[in-house]
Amino acid sequence: MTDYKTLNEALIAQQDSSNGVTFIEGKHEQHTVSYPQLYERAMMMLYDLQQQGLTVGDHLIILQKDNPAFVETFWACVFGGIIPVPIAVGVSDEHKGKLFRIFNKLERPHLYTTQEHFDRLSQFAETNNLHESLQIFKAKTVFANLLEDHAHRGQAHNPAEEDIALIQFSSGSTSEPKGVVLTHRNVMNNINAIQVATNYSADDVSLSWMPLTHDMGLLGFHLSRVAIGMKQYLMPTDLFSRRPLLWMEKVSEFKVTITCSPNFGYKHYLKALKCKMPEGLDLSSVRHIYNGAEPISIDLCEQFLSTLKDSGLKYESMFTVYGLAEASLAVTFPAPGSGVQSLHV
Repeated sequence: MTDYKTLNEALIAQQDSSNGVTFIEGKHEQHTVSYPQLYERAMMMLYDLQQQGLTVGDHLIILQKDNPAFVETFWACVFGGIIPVPIAVGVSDEHKGKLFRIFNKLERPHLYTTQEHFDRLSQFAETNNLHESLQIFKAKTVFANLLEDHAHRGQAHNPAEEDIALIQFSSGSTSEPKGVVLTHRNVMNNINAIQVATNYSADDVSLSWMPLTHDMGLLGFHLSRVAIGMKQYLMPTDLFSRRPLLWMEKVSEFKVTITCSPNFGYKHYLKALKCKMPEGLDLSSVRHIYNGAEPISIDLCEQFLSTLKDSGLKYESMFTVYGLAEASLAVTFPAPGSGVQSLHV
């Protein structure tokens, strides 16, 4: 079990590790950032944020699709005592309206995003009589393209266990978005519980295409992987959407032991398989393939497992889980190796 009290301790403890995060950008495009490099990049990013006026206790809404930029900014916040607020980038008016509502809920809000994303917010504001709010927004926005110095290290903050580590917001699609405030103690207790339930180690290899703005993607397949010190691969969600077969190709290529998907992802993958069956897949390394984040179809689990059986995917690898942001992430896990089980009432 990991014994770190804060996220800061978890990454600092990996400074002698050769493992890190590999960002997959395409079939042949990827780059790796070791954990020591991630720490250095986060500290230099923190300097840039502090030069922009952010300080301990400020809230930074991270509106960024680029996984490397998101990860670097998130950890910069962690080490600076700035509270990260991850928000999914969406093109709908509902997504844009949600962002304005969240900004107004926070006590000391700032926004980190690209000029492109901000221009879309500006267009939304102009057509929805939010001109005054937009001016406040702009004054508190840190544009990603302006932070290119990365030459100095920021001033680190040493948090207490009860200090806020991040705020996770609900979808807000049917009501006002609700912020779940998570302390370092909340997050680390959940990470420790995950490791106790699974017995993962630094020898495991993780791959996820889940968005880092989602609790499973962020805490389950990034933060917990850092704390355990395992090698991790992150694929953009929209890359999986466009090329779903790449998911299992990369699992095979990198001998991944742990991966994940909500129910719709399995369906999306199987639909793509009808057009092009993969060749040379070796999925025998997979110990756990998580199924969670939405209602689970037992029929779809069976179909997915049987379809990829000849590629070495073990029946007992399907790992059906339940969690929610209010609990940090994980709530219920099956016994490892128990396979898919169902109860008909």
